[in-house]
Amino acid sequence: MTVFVLVHGAFRGAWSWSRVRRLLTAAGHEAHTPSLTGMGDRRHLTAEPPSLDTWALDVANLLTEEDLHDVVLAGHSQGGIAIAAAAPRCAGRLARLVFVDAPEPLPGERAAALLGPVPDLPRDLWLQPKPLQAGAGLDEDTAAWMNARLCPTPLAPSLDPMPAHTAASASVPRTHIFCTATPPGYPAAVTRARLDAAGTPYHLIDSDHDAPMTHPADLAALLTGR
Repeated sequence: MTVFVLVHGAFRGAWSWSRVRRLLTAAGHEAHTPSLTGMGDRRHLTAEPPSLDTWALDVANLLTEEDLHDVVLAGHSQGGIAIAAAAPRCAGRLARLVFVDAPEPLPGERAAALLGPVPDLPRDLWLQPKPLQAGAGLDEDTAAWMNARLCPTPLAPSLDPMPAHTAASASVPRTHIFCTATPPGYPAAVTRARLDAAGTPYHLIDSDHDAPMTHPADLAALLTGR
């Protein structure tokens, strides 16, 4: 049995991992799918825009409060910055970090700047979601279900620099999974290019960017090493 903590991406919440979570629990694993502050079922917490540190605490505090150990901590898309920022706070509880079509900024980097210079934007800005269209693996019923749940995403966490690694968090094994049909211009492409340059292997999944919803079985198989 493996303990998984699965963190969602931008405009989404815990619901975006629901199909993968059911598959993992049916296979005998333990799976937690928290919503980050201001997102999903916590979308009402918007009085102050969350920082990257807030999101790191959302994740790290869950591991502490639930007393979870040997955790496979996975982040999809923008969730990658949350798990990377959380790792220094809870490294002793982690077995592996998994970045699912997600960037892994280096210490001191800001996620918003991975693709180029960032204009001077207010920290209290919330980005509005664009409705998803069926196609590229996303059927009409799933697109409608997701569109009913999409929510604004705070910009502030992507403007904050990634914290420095501790010796323990730097040593946590990493796995990277990339989706083959993700459109160009996503920050995950920067991390993929860095892995290519270093000759570091990674996994590909024949999927659009929303693999947790559109290809849950394939993703669950990769997460469990099957």
